[in-house]
Amino acid sequence: MITVVRKEFQKIKSPRDAAPGKNVISLTDCLMSAFAMFNLKYPSLLQFDRSHRLDPQVQHNLGTLYGIEQIPSDTYMRERLDEGAPSTLRKVYKRLFAFLQRGKSLESYRYLNGRYLLAGDGTGFFASNVIHCDQCCIKHDHKLSVVLTTKQSITDLSLKARSYILANPLRTYFALWYIDDHKKITLIPIKDIDSLPTLLHDKKMYKELSKEVKAEIELAIKSYHYARFPDEKVSYYHNMYCAAIVHPDKKVVIPFVPELIMKEDGDTKNDCERNASKRLYRDLKREHPHLKVIVVEDSLASNYPHLNELKNLDMQFITGAKEGDHKALFKWLNEHECITYEHKTEDGVTHSYRYINGAPLNTSHYDFKVNFMEYWETNKKGGKQHFSWVTDITITNNNAYDIMRGGRANWKIENPIFNTLKNLNYHFGHNFGHGYKNLSTMLALLMMLAFFVDQVQELCCNMFQKALKMRQSKIGLWDKMKRLFSEYFVDNWNDLFNAIIHGQEKIKLNPINTS
Repeated sequence: MITVVRKEFQKIKSPRDAAPGKNVISLTDCLMSAFAMFNLKYPSLLQFDRSHRLDPQVQHNLGTLYGIEQIPSDTYMRERLDEGAPSTLRKVYKRLFAFLQRGKSLESYRYLNGRYLLAGDGTGFFASNVIHCDQCCIKHDHKLSVVLTTKQSITDLSLKARSYILANPLRTYFALWYIDDHKKITLIPIKDIDSLPTLLHDKKMYKELSKEVKAEIELAIKSYHYARFPDEKVSYYHNMYCAAIVHPDKKVVIPFVPELIMKEDGDTKNDCERNASKRLYRDLKREHPHLKVIVVEDSLASNYPHLNELKNLDMQFITGAKEGDHKALFKWLNEHECITYEHKTEDGVTHSYRYINGAPLNTSHYDFKVNFMEYWETNKKGGKQHFSWVTDITITNNNAYDIMRGGRANWKIENPIFNTLKNLNYHFGHNFGHGYKNLSTMLALLMMLAFFVDQVQELCCNMFQKALKMRQSKIGLWDKMKRLFSEYFVDNWNDLFNAIIHGQEKIKLNPINTS
């Protein structure tokens, strides 16, 4: 796996040419050094830098195990990676996935209708009130409210400071007012706000605005406000949207390259999770056109634009659907006869279902039909859990159990990925460096790549599996690997894993350089 990663890194063109007479460490060595830092679970770039400068064993092992010819300092690595393009790392992920496909390792992950479950969700990997770069998204800390109302006059409302009120006073057109900190009311021309005239075009009544349009209106108004008052206190952050092939019966997950949620050059508006998920699924379809998947996501994904996008990409879906977010759907369900079904499994759990096929998602998109399932789990002690989903898979008594397990598999994006990165020595919450351009995002993608390699080895590598069994936990394995890496000269990965499995005395690793 490490050889595959290095070969793909060697194909990436360096954005910097060597200055005359200056020794420049290759981009490949910089990328491999950062990858090795995450693969060995160093808690910081500074500790990695000290380790390879002070310990000849570490210098030797970075060469023999990772193929690194020149090890960059922490400062040099930051500078080089800051200039890198995150998109250049896509092919490394794609190459590792192709390795799994050729080895038939993915076949056991097929689930319903021969498709794979693809769990998706967003997470943050950087936040600061001070440190930021041009790609950082911005969150304004001062509370700002946007009220869309059916009231004909704003005098009918309880006015709050720092509020925008969008109303149609004569029910023939919309008007926008701003209430400042001193409760002064100002009329804001609709045309002054980008995209707002388009969103309200031909709309004369509040009820003509769909839920999605209302959300876009609120975003447009807030963007306008923050452009007017750029000096307000802000927080800077980087998020990303992640997706992985999962299976209810398997611990190992197969991640794809995350889609970064960030501002591009020249953008003034924040990127968002919905747009990032759209890009990720489109790229996935482009790169893997024959990969058949069922997307499993939380209730935030159960909206018409997103579900329709998935259908257009030939991706099926099982997404959460909460009553608070889908009042019209649940009202429709209560007015129609649903099928109920119940069974018990050998563990004594009672599974109860209520489902119906062909329900309208909402009143705004009545012709967009989904299949709805509500589920209750009752354990032997009487404890209950309740879930509900919408899907485009036809529900029957025969597949209700599998659909339920598929929908609940969405938690695997949170626990096996996000919680593992945060709690099992990947140090996901640590700021390894931010830079001015792309350092933070490059490091995040390299950390996820190290996680991907670990997952592949856990799935496919017999020696890795034996070493993990010997150490009984991943943290125990990471600690043992790093200790051997730091204290002994290791010539190859077989020796390292054999030393973990059988003991370094039997493998005769050298604690001093005898060459």
